[in-house]
Amino acid sequence: MKILMIYPNIDAPLGSNHGVAALAGVLHANGHEFDLMHVCEKKEPVPSSEEIVEYIRDTKPGLVGFSVLSQQYEWAAEKSKAIREVFPDLPQTIGGVHCTMVPDEVHKSKLFEYVCVGEGDYALLNLMNALENGEPTKDLANFRMWDGEEPITNAVAPFPDLETLPPLDYGVFDMDTILDHTKGWMGILTSRGCPYKCTYCFNIEIVDQYVDDGAAKGPKDFLRFFPIETMMKDLKDLRAKHPKIRTFIFDDDLFTLNKGYVQRFCKAYREHEVGLPFVVNGHVNCFDENSAKALKEANCMIVKFGLESGSDWVRRNVLKRFMSNDQIEQSFAAAHKYDLHTSAFVMFGLPHETHEQIMETLELCARVKMGRFRWAIFFPFPGTAAYDIAKPLIDESKMAGLGNYFDGSCLKFGPEHDLFLDKLGKLCNWWVNALSDWPSAGIYKDLVKEVEAMDWDTWRARRDELVAYDRQLSDELMEKDITHYTIRYSNVMGVRSDFIKWEREQMAGRPDIEAVTYTLDES
Repeated sequence: MKILMIYPNIDAPLGSNHGVAALAGVLHANGHEFDLMHVCEKKEPVPSSEEIVEYIRDTKPGLVGFSVLSQQYEWAAEKSKAIREVFPDLPQTIGGVHCTMVPDEVHKSKLFEYVCVGEGDYALLNLMNALENGEPTKDLANFRMWDGEEPITNAVAPFPDLETLPPLDYGVFDMDTILDHTKGWMGILTSRGCPYKCTYCFNIEIVDQYVDDGAAKGPKDFLRFFPIETMMKDLKDLRAKHPKIRTFIFDDDLFTLNKGYVQRFCKAYREHEVGLPFVVNGHVNCFDENSAKALKEANCMIVKFGLESGSDWVRRNVLKRFMSNDQIEQSFAAAHKYDLHTSAFVMFGLPHETHEQIMETLELCARVKMGRFRWAIFFPFPGTAAYDIAKPLIDESKMAGLGNYFDGSCLKFGPEHDLFLDKLGKLCNWWVNALSDWPSAGIYKDLVKEVEAMDWDTWRARRDELVAYDRQLSDELMEKDITHYTIRYSNVMGVRSDFIKWEREQMAGRPDIEAVTYTLDES
């Protein structure tokens, strides 16, 4: 049987998707066909409803599926309606994070015969087997559906065992185009799950769903690792199939959580001669010099940490991230001791966050002097605890118009704070430079003072010009070896100028390679 899987990746970085690749791997291993429509304007024009309908008419799938994040759901719902009008008897299913977070909303829409909740690797296989063989689907685990006007809500099955999961099949994606876009950077997972309870993330809600359904005992069941030997084989196979891969990004929520695993993984990575540089996500509560040393010796290039806020009050009371600024600074120092490039994620526009607390975040970045930092404006994903915290402040009309978490806030703060957030969203690195003890601080203090004095009209008229000036000023400062953060690789990332200079030197010495930097927002 063939499924047409539609994966909308609109107004977002172009890349492959681990979940979609896992679904494809399971279905291919069990004799089914998996036809992927990867929708991203960075790859090709977004298809119209008519074009999707025509494609279905030509390819004749037995099932249409959607895999969506919350920002993509409305687009998927619109396309589902268009498909239903022409093919009323063609079953449709939908899964992804949005369906797990707000399953009732998706179920009640009645747009999809089958709404998948939780990890759908084997759930989708069971659905396709049943449809192909004409068997009942009413009791299939992980699915919500309708029996006439009677809603059916089935419990989730236990989390898939990663030791027996078939290899992920990234071949369903146009990997050449994706790797051209990412300059050869390839995202991979070595594990699934996370034991933390950050309010803005969906992990805890997933665990609660599985515990409530009796499919798991707690977060420990959610956190699973692929066998290291399996990972080494998969990495080498990916290199052989896709020679454009230059760097692996291990996208696990917490690659460094298990320090023993880090040591074993790094040892295997060296012994198997995987060779390529790689990037990992770390957590300041579980990162030390031993981990830093092992990562460096295995050819790790960047360690990324989620800081989110420099305010202890915001971290504890809004985000439920229990770590101290001392821990943050110590973890970065451990990474820097072994010459690991570091990256931090920071967030502004959080509910109940004050101007002073935002300044604490900027001051922390200035002290830590990480290699790069990526900033985002808080977005309350439906179904998360942070959504409930933020709900009294949410402007639903603004929220509906946001396709990402970079272009403004959907919370009602008032014109003055909204203006400050908009300025930070464009030129956050200027504030960090101004707060640093670098020789460039005075230059940026004057610029920040000028920007802070602008009203909305003046700022709107000049912001594009000022963003462009960031690059011009950076080039002038680099000529004089004056360190600073400059906007590079995405419009929401500040990168240290000494790294830019290092990268240019690498390229000058190796004309046979392209830039080694990751161009996607999530780095």
